[in-house]
Amino acid sequence: MGVSAALIVKDSERCMARCLDSILDAVDEVIVVDTGSSDRTIAIIESYQNKHDHVKLFQFDWIDDFSAARNYSLSKVTNDWVFVVDSDDVLPEQDQPKVRELVNKMSKTNEQAVFDIVYDNTIDGVITESIPNGYVRLFPAGLRYEDKIHEQISFGNLKRIQSDIHLLHDGYDFNIIDLKEKKKRNLNMLIESLKEDNENARLWLHLGREMSVVDKEKARRYLDIAETKAKSAELIKWIRHSKEDLK
Repeated sequence: MGVSAALIVKDSERCMARCLDSILDAVDEVIVVDTGSSDRTIAIIESYQNKHDHVKLFQFDWIDDFSAARNYSLSKVTNDWVFVVDSDDVLPEQDQPKVRELVNKMSKTNEQAVFDIVYDNTIDGVITESIPNGYVRLFPAGLRYEDKIHEQISFGNLKRIQSDIHLLHDGYDFNIIDLKEKKKRNLNMLIESLKEDNENARLWLHLGREMSVVDKEKARRYLDIAETKAKSAELIKWIRHSKEDLK
């Protein structure tokens, strides 16, 4: 039973090679979906394709919908399990064998589950925040994402297990990323998504979290709305934790 890595990328020349180097030996297949790069991203991926048969590149026209792009990448996977990575992630060397170890363990018992990874945000190469759960990144390949932004895998009644796999992420390093532009994009996408799905507590939560950088009063209001619409204890806990962060 194999495992495929699945990535969606755009204008990722800064970190593309670094990411691919960290996952090449950890998985049996690397599916990369480019959503409209204008820099050297595609050339970098093609250079890896030329050296590694298990690296495969596809194109997807960006339609302001992260789930659509993610689900397209999942549709190209040929293994039973998938490990989702972003181009600004790095799988540490000591964690690379763990991906297959978990998949093999599940295969032997014929079990299905989804696995959270530990998400380590970095600035200047130093871990500034470690998030132990909330990021399901390893799961059966037949599952699919929902929500246009801050997309989440839909896994129904499958067991959710915390793994000890880490991913290092520098996508919020203010030294290399324009955070204002990133927040603006996210806010616009969340507002458009809520026009279609106003009862989605998770979208209200993320709107509040994104807005916290711009306007704390509005952020509190959005988090209050999220709490009134939330049905799961886990989501309510996350909303209340986000409110505490605003104080």
